[in-house]
Amino acid sequence: MRFCSGLVAAMVVCLSMVAHAAQPKKHDKVIIGYIFPGRSGPIDPNTVAASRLTRINYAFFRVSDGVITEGGQNDAVNLAALNSLKQANSALQVVVSVGGGGEGSAGFSDMAVTAEGRRRFVDSAIAAVEKYHLDGIDIDWEYPGYTHVQGVNVRPEDKGNYTALLRELRLRFNREQKLLHRRLYTSSATGATRIWLDHTDMRQASRWLDSVNMMCYDWYMTEKNTGHDSPLYTSPQDPKAISIDDAVKMYRTAGVPMKKIVIGVPFYGRKWAGVEAGATHGLWQPLAASNAAPEEMVFRTIAPMVNAQGYVRYWDPVGMTPYLYNAAEKSFVTYNDAEAELARTTYVKAHHLQGIMFWQYTGDSNNVLLDAIGKGFGW
Repeated sequence: MRFCSGLVAAMVVCLSMVAHAAQPKKHDKVIIGYIFPGRSGPIDPNTVAASRLTRINYAFFRVSDGVITEGGQNDAVNLAALNSLKQANSALQVVVSVGGGGEGSAGFSDMAVTAEGRRRFVDSAIAAVEKYHLDGIDIDWEYPGYTHVQGVNVRPEDKGNYTALLRELRLRFNREQKLLHRRLYTSSATGATRIWLDHTDMRQASRWLDSVNMMCYDWYMTEKNTGHDSPLYTSPQDPKAISIDDAVKMYRTAGVPMKKIVIGVPFYGRKWAGVEAGATHGLWQPLAASNAAPEEMVFRTIAPMVNAQGYVRYWDPVGMTPYLYNAAEKSFVTYNDAEAELARTTYVKAHHLQGIMFWQYTGDSNNVLLDAIGKGFGW
């Protein structure tokens, strides 16, 4: 009996150790990846590093006639594929992002202007959660109260209606998650600029969000000079005087809790032609009126250019950001690399932010940047 009892006890201990080992490792920072399949075919789940992600934001569903609708013909298949990744990472959250840039956000203002419109939208959010087995909804309203796109309706009331929409979505999720016996998450992709904060009440809006996903990119697109797309700190030479650090400070002043802020980084860059070297190898250099708009390039396309093909990599120690310059072609490229991402994880930890999100996964199909972010957070 003593022998059998000891054997049983040993087996219990071993099984307990195995069960413990099978549990996903808990991390104190989040890594959120947007996946945008566009018009491509179904997603191959084997191409997604599920163990390196906290949450996947699938982009985009739309607002059509005031309710959430699919954005592409493969959405149901793609979401099933992404949910299958939970076999490799049971803590993974799969969320649908609703809206997007340009015409993708058409319909938000018209829907949110009435209580009945918001109720119908929230009802459709619940229906989407149940139909696609989602872990939440990401509101990507670009932008409450202002727009850069002709034909997209906005109104002054958007400021209050944005908060009301998030509040009603969160309160409904609180009830629904009790029925589902699992947590439902709310997040919003937000502009990392003064104009966004002027058109929203982020102190109140952030109360109803699990994550405030600041889009800290696209800061240099059609300017009169070259610059970093997503610098960590502000350079005194930068005419726009903008950076992740300045944006975070603005959000803190606006009353957003640091523990909810997720800084967004780009998995892409931009290339300008016809740029003179100047004293900074093309950085902050003026652009002639004849210069074409910059070419957007994903990281996997930029990586082979580093110190090759006539391109030389330089490092801005203030912005904590790399860039490339080709003197023969007079071409300048702004982008992020692994060193830049490590610097951003250090910043997130030092300022007690929630984590990092990125747009978007297929730009870094070799996981160079994702691995650097994970390394920085100790994954």
